[in-house]
Amino acid sequence: MKPIEGYNKLRGGYYTPDKISEFITEWAIRTSDDSVLEPSCGDGSFLGAITKRYIELGATHETIKENVIGIELDDGEAAKSEQYGTTVICNDFFTCYQENIDDQIQFDAIVGNPPFIRYQHFTEEYRKIAFALMNKHGFKPNRLTNIWLPFLVLSCKALKPNGRIGMVIPAELFQVNYAAEARQFLSDFFDKLTLVTFKRLVFDNIQQEVILLLGERGCDKHGIRVVELDDMTDLIAQGHTCLENAEFKELDHSRDKWVKYYLSNEELSLLKRLNSDSRISKATDLFEVNVGLVSGENDFFIMNQATVDEFNIQDSVVPIISRSEQLKGVRLTDEDYDNLIALGKKVYFFAPGNDEFDELTDEQKVYIQWGEEKGYNKNYKCRIRPKWYHVPQTWCADAFLIRQAHLYPRMILNEKEALVTDTLHKVRFLDDIDGKHVVAAFLNTYTFALSETIGRSYGGGVLTFEPGEMRKIRIPMKFADQLDLQKIDNWQREGEIDKILEYTDEILLRNGLGLSGHEIELLHSIWNKMRGRRMGRKNQNV
Repeated sequence: MKPIEGYNKLRGGYYTPDKISEFITEWAIRTSDDSVLEPSCGDGSFLGAITKRYIELGATHETIKENVIGIELDDGEAAKSEQYGTTVICNDFFTCYQENIDDQIQFDAIVGNPPFIRYQHFTEEYRKIAFALMNKHGFKPNRLTNIWLPFLVLSCKALKPNGRIGMVIPAELFQVNYAAEARQFLSDFFDKLTLVTFKRLVFDNIQQEVILLLGERGCDKHGIRVVELDDMTDLIAQGHTCLENAEFKELDHSRDKWVKYYLSNEELSLLKRLNSDSRISKATDLFEVNVGLVSGENDFFIMNQATVDEFNIQDSVVPIISRSEQLKGVRLTDEDYDNLIALGKKVYFFAPGNDEFDELTDEQKVYIQWGEEKGYNKNYKCRIRPKWYHVPQTWCADAFLIRQAHLYPRMILNEKEALVTDTLHKVRFLDDIDGKHVVAAFLNTYTFALSETIGRSYGGGVLTFEPGEMRKIRIPMKFADQLDLQKIDNWQREGEIDKILEYTDEILLRNGLGLSGHEIELLHSIWNKMRGRRMGRKNQNV
């Protein structure tokens, strides 16, 4: 797939590999009488595959012209796509949809590769129409909505009761919050969904992981299946036989993320049972979680011992953790903090207070003036404060949560009472909750397995959690008071996660929840499978 020259990035136009177009059209078009829409036909990659498929089915050129409609905004690309003998309309999809399709025409099959354009590059004229159409059909798009989403859902609305859709969609459909509404819609709208995914990139020149979304209405078999292939070579070698052996799972008619569908039915069944087990505590019953401190300019506010000494501002700084790598165990102790200072780490935060400038010490004034010479006071977050050098602070964290986890998420007890930047999340335990027990119990295989279905993973293979996602975490707390936090902390510092899980799983999962050895092994399988997939993508630069 090569980018269309010129303004390809803003218009979201990319060529679709012929083998993908052929795979989708051969699946979607069943008879020569099928009516077909290609809502973003570009130079005609899908139209060429559609024409080829119709000819295989014995259709005449007249039938093809009558039954196939392609829509393309760019007149140059539209002219190229006319070579395939279909009807091509040069217009934007949303205007055309509003005027000619919505509640007027339905299709047997809709196929294509919708453009990928973020909200800020989505031309306002077309965006207004797209959002109005989505509102009409009960959707609530927002400023995070990418253009592929209204292309997809509006196309679905134009299908016949037994229609089929086959589209190349960004893999973020699986997990991003702005697609949550679409996930629920798709699970309600289609009887059967197939998601073909790839371990390696299949499109040249763009770092965008895609899936092939195949949706069917009016069919006997219901459910969802995920087919995971290595790459284009695998797709070509297997063809449609790759669909035959994939296990169907029951569709969850919710907005939850779809990464869980990579799991087997047995694994899903176990997770579903545990996720509704009242003996397992919800995060919201144990602690509050929120983003860490946003300074507006870390190069000014966060410093090491050398800078503190240079400006003689020892009395104007307080402890802070600025990077997750500064936390080695599950406790942040005074000794840990002193070691970070000795290593030259930036663990001091400039906190002169909310006094007027004239009331500050000479040392504070000199440091603030140095910051102004660097232009730090002009940064947005600094500029909008009453006093740019004073960062308002809320509650102090009892513990920290890793926001971007590599191998697994972790909670760290804040014994030093340090501040924390927004590279981590801060935690405050609820009344009558012993934070030591929560920190110790957090490291167990069930919580790890669940976290892989809750967090988000993008190109770097890192598992990312926003506060709302952390609030969905569940922790088995029965017998957590029997856990030895110091022993867990020592193992964590030595990188002995297997020893930690063997220890915590025995107490929390086997003794506390009564899980069998096989069930605990299944949880390990879920965690390893999901973790392995996201981390494997890191090496592919996805």
